Amino acid sequence: MNISENATIDPSAVVEDNVTVGPYTTVGPGVKIGEGTVVGPNVLIDKGTVIGKNCKIYHGASLGGDPQIVGFEDVPSSVHIGNNTTIREFVTVQRSGKENGATRIGDHCMLMNYAHVAHDCEIGNHVIVVNSTGLSGHIVVEDYAFISGFVAIHQYARIGAYSMIQGMSGISQDVLPYALVGGWPAKLVSLNSVGLRRRDFGPKVRTAIKSSFKILKNPEFNTSQAIEKIEREIEMSDEIRYLINFVKNSKRGFSK
Repeated sequence: MNISENATIDPSAVVEDNVTVGPYTTVGPGVKIGEGTVVGPNVLIDKGTVIGKNCKIYHGASLGGDPQIVGFEDVPSSVHIGNNTTIREFVTVQRSGKENGATRIGDHCMLMNYAHVAHDCEIGNHVIVVNSTGLSGHIVVEDYAFISGFVAIHQYARIGAYSMIQGMSGISQDVLPYALVGGWPAKLVSLNSVGLRRRDFGPKVRTAIKSSFKILKNPEFNTSQAIEKIEREIEMSDEIRYLINFVKNSKRGFSK
């Protein structure tokens, strides 16, 4: 281990092998830091936070602080961060507001400077959140989503897998998987074609998803009618089933 003599490590914290902790960083009680993780200077890792292996946490980040809930009464809760995730400068990730709950960030994610992840969010794997984007409480972000900079996302929104949100967008409803959305309020722009090609989605699948989006956007159909039309006219695949289930389970409606 390479722990600065100027760092403050609570005796109850568990710091595994080959961890680096920079000067003036504070590691609180009950914190766990996995093997190979590098924590920069002036970082606050608050009580009960769990960080996986081989993460990189840059200076000024604040992880596991109290949720920003008016009238919040202290309950035991935490932040869980997976393996190989990068947390850049001045990112804030706040613990759950529920007793024994957790705000979760998965593996291989990157949160860029000044990104904010509020209480009870669940971020999947391989997610990128760009500079100064804010996630309100209880947001779900699924695998391989890309959220550009200066985006504001309403609480309880769900961001589908392999989607992309353009910069300076306002998200008040769910974002469909595989979609490119943008604007204020955000609208469905198109298929996230570049992202899907990079993840080896074949032409046939991309065409089927694009056709499904056209049906979902058609003002002549309500959501139930659009789903029926997709099920009737689009060749079924795992990707189309996931899209249909996402729409059926949307509680806030979706950007279109």
